[in-house]
Amino acid sequence: MFLYFLKVSLMNENLAAERTLDAINNSENPHFSPAALRVGAVQYLNAIPLVWKLGEVADALNTSIVLQKDVPSLLAQKLVCGDYDVALIPVVEAIRHPELVQVSDVCIASEGAVESIRLVAFKPLDEIRKVLLDSASRSSCAMLQVWLQEQKRCVCEFESLHLNEIPNLEVADADYEKVSFASESNCVALAQYCEAHAIDACLLIGDKALSVPLHSEALPWVYDLGKMWTQWVGLPFVYASWFARPGSDERRISAIMNEVRRTSQIEMDILIINEAMKRRMAIEDCRDYLVKKIRYRLGGRERRGAEVFCKMTQKYGLTPLGAQLSFQANRD
Repeated sequence: MFLYFLKVSLMNENLAAERTLDAINNSENPHFSPAALRVGAVQYLNAIPLVWKLGEVADALNTSIVLQKDVPSLLAQKLVCGDYDVALIPVVEAIRHPELVQVSDVCIASEGAVESIRLVAFKPLDEIRKVLLDSASRSSCAMLQVWLQEQKRCVCEFESLHLNEIPNLEVADADYEKVSFASESNCVALAQYCEAHAIDACLLIGDKALSVPLHSEALPWVYDLGKMWTQWVGLPFVYASWFARPGSDERRISAIMNEVRRTSQIEMDILIINEAMKRRMAIEDCRDYLVKKIRYRLGGRERRGAEVFCKMTQKYGLTPLGAQLSFQANRD
């Protein structure tokens, strides 16, 4: 079965590549003079559709790409410092840096349960007082802080989670972003560490969160932040979008990123098979996450959700007062 999927994937990928280039060349995208872009993106599964065939699409639009992957918090820092021309950064960091410019109609968002943003708790919600926040995150951490203060009406203590400090944690390739909590021993290691340090809950994001089991004796409560946000606000939550430095070629970047998103939607079946095999993940689980849980188009409801989040972060002093999000769709 594995070899069958691999063969089908490779055959379809070749056909899709030809169709993709034909579609780009026949589209209404403008002609661009030669240029190069330094692009930063997150390394999680949910970002794969936003960089799928990025090099091929950019090349068809006369642009060479240097792509680097990192955690969201570092991408934002490096974009501000000038290491990237454009990066997929957390929305909360864009609020904190109004000089950055949102480009394209692309985002990573969810409406309802998302599965890759989870609060693992060792006490019921109303008893939580001390929380560890995934140091790789930004928007999810801010969303949790806002939600807890709004719902619990009490101030919690927040500290950074450093997985490398947890004894007996099994880690693949010394990369703590690849820690899997599908292993019960890793769930136990996390629980023991939190108990020893009087931690009531722990926020996990990305592929780590996807691996958290919903039924584990070591992790008695697991809350999905996407579901919590939508039940509370009634709108999607936007985790990240493409932002560029001031003075950048916004038209070129927008054309490339929009085309990449469209290409990934056309080739989603191939993408899912490739990623599922690479990550040793069930194909249906991968499909459910990328097709049903994550949204990639920055529509009106997504923009309204992000604007509500912007106001709430200011209310609790997480972003500067008066800060605003300016979306490309609102500037056209």
